[in-house]
Amino acid sequence: MDIGPKIRTLRKNLNMSVRQLSELSECTPSFISQIERNIANPSINTLKKIADILNVPLIHFFEENTNQNESEDEYIIRKKRRKKLNSPAEKAEVFLLTPTNNMRNIEMHMIVIEPGGKSDKLYVNSAEEVGYVLKGKLTLYLGEERFEVNEGDSIYFPGNLPHGWANESNTEVITLWAATPPIIRNKSF
Repeated sequence: MDIGPKIRTLRKNLNMSVRQLSELSECTPSFISQIERNIANPSINTLKKIADILNVPLIHFFEENTNQNESEDEYIIRKKRRKKLNSPAEKAEVFLLTPTNNMRNIEMHMIVIEPGGKSDKLYVNSAEEVGYVLKGKLTLYLGEERFEVNEGDSIYFPGNLPHGWANESNTEVITLWAATPPIIRNKSF
């Protein structure tokens, strides 16, 4: 995925130096430089900070899969056309499962987490979130509490409750999430 050149272009369009972006994002200048050259991969949290600083939604960094059938894209997201964000730092891939049309009030995404993967912090957003564990066992952090969520279990929480996740098992975990209002294509993630 070519996140780096997108960040560099946006930063330069804002006449912002690497040092300025690094200070605002609480990263070192060398790390920002490595991200821009696709040598290092930021966590989702770091990418979100950078997106906010550059005034773009997180969805801007998802892989684009173009389709000639715009009518179909309004209603159906084909498996091969899903927008995907890799987060090697968190050992996770996030797939957007709903259209990115700004008129939508809900969004759905799937997270595939490798063994040992975990969110790099507790997230807070303005959405209500519902999750479902399709495969494996997810460790979920809600505020100060820790829960084991098994395959077939569902989850609900308000996004303003600090939350995070981990895969402490030796098998892949796959989860489905719905959020309203959307958190990935908007700036509330």
